[in-house]
Amino acid sequence: MHPADFRTLRESLLLSEKDISMLTLVKENQIKAWEQGIENVPAGTAGLVRDINEEIEKRTRKALELVAAKSEATLIRFKNPAVFKRAGPDMSPIPPFLAYRCHCALIVRLRAALMAAGKSVAVRYFDG
Repeated sequence: MHPADFRTLRESLLLSEKDISMLTLVKENQIKAWEQGIENVPAGTAGLVRDINEEIEKRTRKALELVAAKSEATLIRFKNPAVFKRAGPDMSPIPPFLAYRCHCALIVRLRAALMAAGKSVAVRYFDG
């Protein structure tokens, strides 16, 4: 994976370099080196990030199917990681420490796709 592709994918998932560091057990400086093209992004690391992206894409497609016939949709965003941990959906196989950020990325992608389809979209907090 090209360094710019890796960084773009990481950012589209709303994951920080620290998140990738925790996922791969490598130092953040190493991730910076990958993203700057100083070193190649290891295939395994690229694969992990692609897998997370594919899971978010799969969930996006499923949600879009559920609202295909509707003209409006309300998306529920959890207010913070603590509320998400307590009441959020199971995001398996995404690692739990990345689940909240990936949930947020899912909301961003859904909102954009729904608006592009001409639907009225509201995002509301769940802070229960």
